[in-house]
Amino acid sequence: TSMVVTLEEEVLFELEGVAHTVIPAGKATSVFNEKLGVLIRSDPSVLMVSKVADEQSAKLLAGAADTTRCYVPLEQPDTLTALRSWIKQVGNPREVGETLGAVVAQRLMRRLCHTCRAPYTPDPGALKKRNLPADQGTELFRSSGKVMVKDKEVLCPDCHGLGYRGRIAIFELMMIDEQAARYISANELDSLRLHLRKQKMLYLQEAALTKVVEGVTDIKEVTRVMAGK
Repeated sequence: TSMVVTLEEEVLFELEGVAHTVIPAGKATSVFNEKLGVLIRSDPSVLMVSKVADEQSAKLLAGAADTTRCYVPLEQPDTLTALRSWIKQVGNPREVGETLGAVVAQRLMRRLCHTCRAPYTPDPGALKKRNLPADQGTELFRSSGKVMVKDKEVLCPDCHGLGYRGRIAIFELMMIDEQAARYISANELDSLRLHLRKQKMLYLQEAALTKVVEGVTDIKEVTRVMAGK
């Protein structure tokens, strides 16, 4: 019952019930925006674009957000930086505040291999530095890549010595409630940041460290991923 459309340079996944529209990479920005305008005028329920070509694209998408749920990618390191970029491209903080539902930043991290992950007791000072629980007896895990077989250390048969198997996603989620929308409309982003923290919003690194505490990944992997933030 919903009309779901996309505007993409390449269709990565064919989804049933989704009308995929392809604009080959290299086409003029004006061509992209012209096709975007056509799709918006068709009044879709959901619209996803693979890029924001320029400020005109941003204005078209923001203008459509009253009636269409739009998914827009921005290559930014975190949610607040993405929000600043979006406001700049749209050129109207009030319009952004009135139409934005959420901003999500994400990273992929490797998952520890559960067959060979090695438990250890970390230094309490190092835990406090990373805002992790520093209770006595706290146990974390780190990658190993090896298991004991008949008192002999051998490569893990499940991860083949990598120490990791599979990946997980971590998310920084900025939900826009009524107060947040007012701060955005007034372009008061410092006040917005304080409000979001009061609402228990986790930054990307904090979300990643919760996975360390849960034993899903290790601090070395978090450091690797966040270094490229």
